[in-house]
Amino acid sequence: MKQKYTLNIADLQISVISDAPPEEVAKIGGILDRKMREIYLKSRCPKTEAALLCALEAVADRICLTDRANELEDKCAKYGVVLDNLKDRNAELIAELDRLRNENEVLRSLLTPDSIPASPQPISPTEFLSRVADAQSEVAPAAEPVSAPAEEPKRPSRVGSMFEQLSFGDVD
Repeated sequence: MKQKYTLNIADLQISVISDAPPEEVAKIGGILDRKMREIYLKSRCPKTEAALLCALEAVADRICLTDRANELEDKCAKYGVVLDNLKDRNAELIAELDRLRNENEVLRSLLTPDSIPASPQPISPTEFLSRVADAQSEVAPAAEPVSAPAEEPKRPSRVGSMFEQLSFGDVD
């Protein structure tokens, strides 16, 4: 509901009608009074010019704040896109983690039941691979022994032959 207020600004009485609460109107009037007195005392200009300078400053502040608000809205939109990308990446990583957990369970199932502790304890990668290899060799059917391939004659290494030509001692 709109009310009529009388404000005293720089010794000028003005009446305003506003639907704002009385405390807010008084606060705004107090700020304007201090600003007008500051301009009036510094420049010794007429009160009407001081009022115009206050109005110009208020408009400039509003433009500055509007520009800043627009800048922050743009940043917020950009951060929203970054956040969406991070959420997508997080979902991908969760899916990868689930896949790795499933793979881990399959590998654990290859181990013999008595080698799996009641509460899983960390083991070294070498020990784990050794257990997997042991479990696979127990499960795999015995294969026929494979004969060793015939030994090929050794060829001299090119690098070795190059160094054989070098000598660090007395040269003949």
